[in-house]
Amino acid sequence: MRKALAYLSVVVLFFCACNKVPAPGTFPQASDQPIEFGVQGDASTKGQAAIVSKSALALTDFGVTAVYSAPGESFGAASINYIENYRFGYVTANVESESAFSHAWQGVSPHADTGPVTAKSVYWPLAGTLSFFSYAPYRADANADPAPVPDARDIALEAPVTDSGIRSRLPGYLVGSPLVRVTTAASPADQVDFLCAPPLLNRLRSSNGGQFTLDFSQHRMTQVKFGFNYSGVLADPDHHFVQVSSIEIRGVLNSKYLYFTKAGCVWSDAVSPADKTNPAAAFSTADYRIDTATGGLLSGPSGDVPARDGGNTNHLVLSTDAGTLFLLPQEIPADAELVITYYTGEQHGVPLTSDVLTIPLRTANLTAWPMGKQVRYLITLNIPNQHVSGMTAQVYDWESSGNSHTVQELLPKD
Repeated sequence: MRKALAYLSVVVLFFCACNKVPAPGTFPQASDQPIEFGVQGDASTKGQAAIVSKSALALTDFGVTAVYSAPGESFGAASINYIENYRFGYVTANVESESAFSHAWQGVSPHADTGPVTAKSVYWPLAGTLSFFSYAPYRADANADPAPVPDARDIALEAPVTDSGIRSRLPGYLVGSPLVRVTTAASPADQVDFLCAPPLLNRLRSSNGGQFTLDFSQHRMTQVKFGFNYSGVLADPDHHFVQVSSIEIRGVLNSKYLYFTKAGCVWSDAVSPADKTNPAAAFSTADYRIDTATGGLLSGPSGDVPARDGGNTNHLVLSTDAGTLFLLPQEIPADAELVITYYTGEQHGVPLTSDVLTIPLRTANLTAWPMGKQVRYLITLNIPNQHVSGMTAQVYDWESSGNSHTVQELLPKD
């Protein structure tokens, strides 16, 4: 397992003083004071080396929706969108050797994986306040209208909720704020560590010295990993081995809403993205598989599952560079399943026996996946009898390593 990487814990909003104003006739009238975000300290992205150049930092973008409230008013249903899903990133020249940052994030133009990143600034209003709703990683189509058909977006912004029946099933919902729909990508390699910052409400461009905390420190997903050992005796223990070739989770929730409250962001278990107007609408489910066929499943230097020790404490944790599973926090459905494919082989890699085992995913000691944690299933394969002789599920702190995403995948954070 790679060493967990350090993350940036605080993002600070700051401004530069300017004097010019745009042509009259716009409402709300904009100043010439750009909205900029600053970063402090060393930054790194999940599963990658620490960022030490502007060009590397520029690959990490996040989306911001700013809602305008007129002078004397507070954020609410009457507020209007000032910017919607605006792309913020790090402005760079095409200089790979740069290692010092001026700690300035701002609106940026669409850009490629490498090369220069140009500014596309957005400006504070002359009067009134802005309330900010931010998420990462940035998705250009998050607020597409009309939505694509079929709608395969993993992150989507939906309009504020106006229906009182839906609001009643979103306790604490911040009226006037967007809904964020998150759908876990089918391929583990495409799954991301989705982040959403608690809202910043009613900010003036002149208040607090222009320094506001934008907090992306909370992981919003659940990491899921698996560890294996085996019981029983191989036909030729000196020359035979056991290896897991695929792991599949079947029938878990794959799409949920996250909504904003005054205090933060909350996952909804009462409003289904399949039909949010119907309180009885079921949540959609999906299956997720990782295997050696895609070059993804890793199981240590030799790939061999170990024989169980006396204390049953030597499970080998299997991970994958093609995709650590980032799944939605949820009550594990009663009919969700775990499918394990494994084989025994001889020292030259020739398979001798193989089996596919299907067991319930929900265990007596773990009925729900918690947000911002890693869930690790520890499984003992009974080789002679070809079944699972034991499985426990344990909750660990989040591990900041996993997918080797390279473009616009994660905002530096704690």
